[in-house]
Amino acid sequence: MLSSFSRLIMSQPTERSRLIIPVTNPCEYSFSSSISRERKRRVKQFQCCLCALFLSILLVTIIITVIYSINANRIVNSTIPENDGNITVETSVISFISTTFPITDKQKSNKILEDIELWNEAIEEGKRNLLEKDKIEEAIPSLNIQSPSYRHQRVTATSKRGRELSRVGFVEEFATKHIYRNVDNTTIDIMCQNQGIPSGGCCQNKTIQCNIFHKYRSFNGTCNNLKKPLDYGTAYRPFRRMLPPNYADAISKPRISETGEPLPSARTVSLVIHRPYYRDDPKFTVMLAVWGQFLDHDITATALSQKVDGSTISCCGQNSTTSPECFPVYLDENDPFREYNVSCMEFVRSAPAPTCCLGPREQMNQVTSYIDGSVVYSVDEDFAKKLRTLKNGMLKVLVTSDERTLLPVSDDLNDGCNREEYEMNGKYCFLTGDARANENLHLTTMHLLWVRQHNSIASNLSKLNSHWDDERIFQETRRIIAAQIQHITYNEFLPILLGKSLMKKFNLYPKKKEYFKMYNDSLDPSIANNFATAAFRFAHSIIPGLMKLLANDTSSPDFIQMHKMLFNPFDLYEPGGLDKTLRGAMNTNIQASDSYFTNELKSHMFERTVEQTKQPKLCGLDLVSLNVQRGRDHGLPGYTKWRQHCGLKKPSNFKDLQDEMDPDSLHNMEMIYNNIDDVDLYTGALSEKPIKGSILGPTIMCLILDQFYRLKHGDRFWYENPHPPQGFAMDQLNELRKTTLANIICDNADNLETIQRKVMQKAGKNNMYVSCKDIERTNLELWKENLTRLDFVTDETKIIVKKSIV
Repeated sequence: MLSSFSRLIMSQPTERSRLIIPVTNPCEYSFSSSISRERKRRVKQFQCCLCALFLSILLVTIIITVIYSINANRIVNSTIPENDGNITVETSVISFISTTFPITDKQKSNKILEDIELWNEAIEEGKRNLLEKDKIEEAIPSLNIQSPSYRHQRVTATSKRGRELSRVGFVEEFATKHIYRNVDNTTIDIMCQNQGIPSGGCCQNKTIQCNIFHKYRSFNGTCNNLKKPLDYGTAYRPFRRMLPPNYADAISKPRISETGEPLPSARTVSLVIHRPYYRDDPKFTVMLAVWGQFLDHDITATALSQKVDGSTISCCGQNSTTSPECFPVYLDENDPFREYNVSCMEFVRSAPAPTCCLGPREQMNQVTSYIDGSVVYSVDEDFAKKLRTLKNGMLKVLVTSDERTLLPVSDDLNDGCNREEYEMNGKYCFLTGDARANENLHLTTMHLLWVRQHNSIASNLSKLNSHWDDERIFQETRRIIAAQIQHITYNEFLPILLGKSLMKKFNLYPKKKEYFKMYNDSLDPSIANNFATAAFRFAHSIIPGLMKLLANDTSSPDFIQMHKMLFNPFDLYEPGGLDKTLRGAMNTNIQASDSYFTNELKSHMFERTVEQTKQPKLCGLDLVSLNVQRGRDHGLPGYTKWRQHCGLKKPSNFKDLQDEMDPDSLHNMEMIYNNIDDVDLYTGALSEKPIKGSILGPTIMCLILDQFYRLKHGDRFWYENPHPPQGFAMDQLNELRKTTLANIICDNADNLETIQRKVMQKAGKNNMYVSCKDIERTNLELWKENLTRLDFVTDETKIIVKKSIV
């Protein structure tokens, strides 16, 4: 509607008015000559003023808009623009900075059980249940060797040692149930033996004498912490609990709804919330995910339940009787897999870990929690020797006809990887310090790089110190390798996950010059159950469905579906295969870190094509469903409990998360979960918006930050620690700080000539390609040991000692 002022202006004669108006008076004209000119001048003045006013307002509006846009872009760019600018409020960062790390774990209380008779009854009851389990599993079939589930159970392999210990854990679990059926107690505490109460052979207390001056790590992590030499960070120990487990029966049955009803199927959670959605993050490369998996395998290896002979357990067969360790994922009627008559996804529970007490079920980490290179060497000293040549500190390799070195081979045709058609041509999968090395081609290449790196260092040290024996060269090399893995993790990998502010605040960046002097022997660095089972599995979200393989001409890539890289390391036998794989990983964008997953992970995991198997199609597995199910299996409390534990606001309903979560994920979450407290940790944490300076939401960031803080501050052999004789000399340490994943790749690829300096980040203006010759390396000359030779010269009156440097 026009203002009265506008109407007034429009009603006055202007230069566009007709000069002759309808005649009512023949002598009346629109304007007289003098009056007309004056009015015309004034109208023009007014119009100019009006235009100037309008332009001024327009200019101010533009300036304000530009300033706002710049500020908005600053926020978006600093929080990874590939996530569409979905960020949480900056108070999330403030809450972390004001929180004390590491966060204090909440543990169940321990009690001493005085009733010796009840204790012994309970142990015998546990043993009877173990024998019954063995009989049941003997009668049920194992998995088809061609099935995706068989490969899944083999890739998460349980060692013989892990299998033996899990049987003790099983006895403890059912002994716990027996006791609580016979005592009047509403809470489940941890019950330990009083002095003199026999354990029924279930657990033997051990002591160990540690040599505090020993220079090298043990393979299994013992004696790293001198206060808790058998417990903190050692292999074959239970995962650490940040929060007490939430089991349906408070002892071992998988978590259920807060209302007592079953939770929605893990497959339904995957289909409804974690849908396929293709949104990449061009700032980072797949090498970020490759390093994450390699690192994960160095510090976590969950043991799975197996039959007594180590064979697999089938849970979705036609038998009405199943193993008590079965926890299959059931599919809804409208599930797409129903087209292939699939109604159940195989899932066997993680093996129970012995605790030497009776209480809620715990799970076992088969490797050391320390970042120590065990992924290369193994945690078992006897197996580590099998990987060695026992000459000049070298590791075994396979030498090809064209003089390239590959990993030693595994000729086990039942390992889930080897295939008859390749074996006939002399091509096998590979053998390393970790049984999962063949899981995907990228992971196998990383293993190959580090075996080559070990042998390169060992060869140089052998030349520099010809007086060193095989064991000395091997251990010194192993110590350098562990240091380089630690440095890459904290200098290149973690800053992407946590952001600069938190890295600086909690002393996580490597030092520039001096030693790190904050080792804390009261800190338990053991891997947390939630970290291994949920938080560090965030990286599955960033894996793209298509991977590049790049020859020298990076403009003409080949593409391969991700699932076809699984258990398929045979490309490494081909000349150029290693370099093509590495270039592809460094030039493929990751997917955005969010609640969405590629269909390659949701429908085709561990699947082989019909051509590969020559058998009818078998549906692949849904990795997201398995991750959700694993959290319930481990009794991980719901998502809201973890927010509260991290000092974040605990939501009381779904609306409380509107500003924290992806809106579509939150809406779908509300559709299938009855209660906000029912939401699984994996699902809730992945649905949070990333916080400033990171690719992660606040809950996952909190849990990862806590763990990596402990891994650095709680490691007596941390590479920057000054403690003699474990510590490096300062000049050696400064050389180790030159380590980058780029120079590891350059030195150990076949014919790679150029590379971006930060290989986990996309090449571009601030991360240009450079010649491998220009990448700085560690100078091993500083490891040359100068010997002092004493020459004795005798004259008539005295003996003269002359010193000389060898």
